[in-house]
Amino acid sequence: MKRFTKFIFPSLCAIAASLSVNASSNFDAVNSPETTYFPTEECYASEVVSFQQGTMTNGSPIGADRSNPLMALYQPDASNAAGGFVSLGVDGYIILGFDGVVYDAAGNDFMIYETSFGGDTCNSSAERALIELSQDGSTWVTYGEICLDEAIDFSGLGLEYVSQIKITNTATSPDGYDVDGVIAINGCQELIEECYGAEVMAYYPGLKNDGSAMTNPLRIDPSKALGQPQDDNTENFVSLGYGGKVYIEFDGVVMNEVGNDLIVVETTFGNGTFSSYPESADVYVSQNGVDFYYVGTAYTNESAMFDIDNALTPHLLSYITHVKIEDTTPTGSISVDGYDLDGVIAINGCSEPADVVFARCSASQVLSYTEGTTLSGGTIDAIRTENPSNVLGYPEGTDEYGVFTTLGYGGKIKLSFDGAVQNVPGDDLQFIETSFNQNGSCGSYPEYADVYVSFDSFSWHFAGTVCKADNTIDISDAGDFEYINYVKVVNNNEMSTTNDGYDLDGVIIIGTCESYVTLENPTENIVEVEPTMETKVYPNPVSNSATVNFVATQNGNASIELYNYFGKNVTTLFSQQVVAGNKYKANFSVENLPAGIYICKITNNNVTETKKIVVSN
Repeated sequence: MKRFTKFIFPSLCAIAASLSVNASSNFDAVNSPETTYFPTEECYASEVVSFQQGTMTNGSPIGADRSNPLMALYQPDASNAAGGFVSLGVDGYIILGFDGVVYDAAGNDFMIYETSFGGDTCNSSAERALIELSQDGSTWVTYGEICLDEAIDFSGLGLEYVSQIKITNTATSPDGYDVDGVIAINGCQELIEECYGAEVMAYYPGLKNDGSAMTNPLRIDPSKALGQPQDDNTENFVSLGYGGKVYIEFDGVVMNEVGNDLIVVETTFGNGTFSSYPESADVYVSQNGVDFYYVGTAYTNESAMFDIDNALTPHLLSYITHVKIEDTTPTGSISVDGYDLDGVIAINGCSEPADVVFARCSASQVLSYTEGTTLSGGTIDAIRTENPSNVLGYPEGTDEYGVFTTLGYGGKIKLSFDGAVQNVPGDDLQFIETSFNQNGSCGSYPEYADVYVSFDSFSWHFAGTVCKADNTIDISDAGDFEYINYVKVVNNNEMSTTNDGYDLDGVIIIGTCESYVTLENPTENIVEVEPTMETKVYPNPVSNSATVNFVATQNGNASIELYNYFGKNVTTLFSQQVVAGNKYKANFSVENLPAGIYICKITNNNVTETKKIVVSN
């Protein structure tokens, strides 16, 4: 299989130090078309996994000053100082481990230091050792023999990374190869288990270059794009066909890490190039399998790398769960059936998805509010628009001011919840609208709003239109969502004909509200309200004068305002600083007011109550 080099920042296993004797002659800074790597974050062998010391060539034991295997750990002396190394002896070996794994990078990967008092020239009498490498400590791959100090590159051995190195003496000198230490030039990292596309969500094969359907069963099996790519010039791939596409899900969450996150592997027999055998596909990523964002294009015979950071979205994606590969092979290409997908690799592995916390009963935050106009283009009265937070919490369901927000023509409001809204069977959301005693059909009091739902707050999907009588939506009508996190309510300017348009009282999450009330907290009141101001208006109805009494709930500002039925401010009855717990009152005359229904709005800082007053003079 092709070696997929990981472009990740190494973690420092030991304090980096400048290399000493012969370092510059053994390896150089490694240059690639994309990146230049400098050996500044080395780490060293940190564990003796196994040690079997041989004997001197004459059969006698090796001296104690040369028999401590711990001398092969950490930063090498890179000198001929006595006591800073371990001698392997005849048939001796040592297995060393690292604090992490050493990934194959461009250029040399290890620098092995040997101590030779006879000099550093590799000649016929120089000390040598056989080098073997392992990922797991049980299966070993032979690199070959080295002489004295030597840097090694394990590219081409089929190892993506190494966790242990075995050094076996092959020298004929009296006490064999003397190990001073081993440097992992490009550092040590935590072991990252790649993961691969695990499930085909959908496959839409395109056509062959002559316009006919693809029928070869060996090339239209999308499951061949799952699991680890073979990259072996066999028919272990799925052909997309011209314009075809496939949707693939990972077995977990692919986090957006530093650098590239995905590899998309394509198979072209004969190792052709895009110029000689054009095949291409656009790559998209998604957090939910519904909203996909372009990250780049893959080409013929390529293991193309992609960074989630490059997704064309208004906001950064912190993770993804799905990819879409869509053929873009140029018309007229000699390719018969377009892009051949071998597989998709999540370089940094897959994580367990976080548990989803589902919302309780109602909207909890206003993300944005755009105030519309009246039907004639005028300004809507402030009592209807000045406090969009009126729509939060469990709807009051009354025909009173101070409990709703008017959208107006051209108006809209975006809301979030204290968790996710699960897509359950049937309707999921209910929208409560205030229409001042107009309880008939939607046609008798035509105020309509269009509802959009979103997973991420920037991709919106139309879910339906609501009015007072027909006020529920099913998330499934917007798309194949497991859940959504945001909702947008937009006044329907064509269907609405009232003066101010749709008046939103609040949003109820049908499924969660039922479970929250009946299963989790059957005796708990789901409506969370501020302490009451105990407002009273008397007499009511009123023909001459009336009194409004209230108890302040907070220190600060308080006001009492009177509005007519159309939401126009008639007068301010009270406005002053108040003290929490104290009682206050305002007297007013209605002799100059036309008979009808009025709304008395009492505000104490962020607490508001309304009372309906009937003037009967």
